[in-house]
Amino acid sequence: MVFLAPPEVTRALETRFAEALEQARSLLRQPSVSATGEGIPECAEMVRQMMTDIGCKTRLWSKGGHPLVVGDLDVGAPVTLVEYEMYDVQPVGDLTAWKAPPFAAEIHDIPSVGRSIIARGSTNSKGALANHLFTWKTIRDVDEMPVNLKILAEGEEEISSANFIEYIRTHRRELRAQGAIANDYSEDLRGVPTVYLGVKGCLYLTIWSRGNRTAGGPMEGEIHSSEAVWIASPVWRLLQALDTLVDDDQRPVIDGIWDDVRPPGKAEVAMVRRLAKKFDPKTWLREGRVAKFKYDLPKVDLLLRYLYEPTVNICGIHSGYVDHGGTKTVLPHEAYAKVDIRLVKDMTVAGTLRKLRAHLAKRGFGDLRIDVHGPYGPARTDPTSWIARTAIETVEAHGKEPEVWPSSGGTMPAFAFDEYLHLPWVATGLGHGAHAHAPNEYASIDGMRRFIAAEATLVYTAAKRGKTVAK
Repeated sequence: MVFLAPPEVTRALETRFAEALEQARSLLRQPSVSATGEGIPECAEMVRQMMTDIGCKTRLWSKGGHPLVVGDLDVGAPVTLVEYEMYDVQPVGDLTAWKAPPFAAEIHDIPSVGRSIIARGSTNSKGALANHLFTWKTIRDVDEMPVNLKILAEGEEEISSANFIEYIRTHRRELRAQGAIANDYSEDLRGVPTVYLGVKGCLYLTIWSRGNRTAGGPMEGEIHSSEAVWIASPVWRLLQALDTLVDDDQRPVIDGIWDDVRPPGKAEVAMVRRLAKKFDPKTWLREGRVAKFKYDLPKVDLLLRYLYEPTVNICGIHSGYVDHGGTKTVLPHEAYAKVDIRLVKDMTVAGTLRKLRAHLAKRGFGDLRIDVHGPYGPARTDPTSWIARTAIETVEAHGKEPEVWPSSGGTMPAFAFDEYLHLPWVATGLGHGAHAHAPNEYASIDGMRRFIAAEATLVYTAAKRGKTVAK
């Protein structure tokens, strides 16, 4: 059963929406690029003040790196929710590819979507953060907050989540709760929302190839490319090593990597079959601005690969002379690749890294240096858990039939909810946005209205349904 917000709350959320929109735009105008640190201190303080405004006890917590903004709202309710948020964003990339300045939060009309905010972080995920805080403040202004909140807004989601993970690991008693939620805009271009019950893990690496006494190649800087006839190239060596990690279909072939992959059970396959009936591949491709999938497979098989298989992906390669225009004939002394390996259930960060090192060493690439950046393990939640059912039924109560995904292909540090807090968790939310990590990231303004309304329903429903767990 779903419990809607009281009429006075619903009216206040509607009449104050202009305030919600301006609050979101204000937060989006503040840069917060975790990769460079640009604007991070200012944004953290801004988020802390927004939490203070709704009555939270707040603090900035850090063991180095970008601070975690912690907000504790204790209203004496029986039910407590841990709310996961993030205030950091990806670098903006090529400014010339943007239709509007990435930190201006301008409103533009997006074809097939309508009026939307174009800004870095609008859909991933500062827009939802601002909408959450607005919703909770409005509820407190006109009614009693029905749940306690433990709000954790991190500034390192895009680079490591180191402080978030360490805080959860060391503050388990303070974070006692009945469930955890990570809400975001999940509707696709059809208006169909998603409920995610899991995420993949991610092992992000920098793999270096450098000239050395064993493998050869320049050791102290680039040399003239005429020397390539008899001097080994660290660049080719890196490419050859990377080529051993996947087959011709770009599926992982690291020795032993499939040994730890848990195949989907009967119940999971049944869930995927139900999902396939709603899943629209054409919409998925259109939103990603992609022409086709690399496999010509039925929807069920495509989804099974997406949800239950690991990947090895090259995010970028750098070496030598890469300027546009002109020429410079050199044999570089080093090359590096940014690589991510997506992990599925039963795969571990340590085990996968060990297998990668052994695989490369066996093929003569043991001299390559591997740097590891903020790894996450995979996570799943029980589809029958009270928080999952609450999220699904909340979406349905707002006239939407969600796609329920056993997992996302993406990554967030949800494993910490499993491993340290032993909490059921869910990720969902009404509203639409797209182009996360890309130019012209946007969030629909009408979608924000839907997101706010559904968040209020979720809070009141969780207050009622979570009582059975809190006893």
